[in-house]
Amino acid sequence: MNISFVTIPVNSLDETIKFYQEVLEFEVVTRFGAGPQTEIVFMADKKGNQLEFIQRGSEKIRHDGLISLGFYVEDMNAAVDYLKKHNVDISEGPITLPSGVKLLHAHDLNGVALGFVQRP
Repeated sequence: MNISFVTIPVNSLDETIKFYQEVLEFEVVTRFGAGPQTEIVFMADKKGNQLEFIQRGSEKIRHDGLISLGFYVEDMNAAVDYLKKHNVDISEGPITLPSGVKLLHAHDLNGVALGFVQRP
């Protein structure tokens, strides 16, 4: 079996789409209504991995890091500069583990934890 997608409830579908397009370079695959006051968008990264974002009316969501998405980066310093340029909330790091792996922790606008990893 393979993962098809991960579902994440959000406060604002439009703001979430903008963040994931502009900052993490995801593209909208499909967007549709799913009942009264419910809208869904599927977004994919450059390798086709998909996230499903769902907004249900005015329901307020704050994940506070309960959901975490991880991303590999080639150059951690460049990633830090890029994230700061896009005003991403960096919560920790970057740190270097004894193995040489570099880690950075941040959050998206919904409180979803974003982890960035550079392998040695």
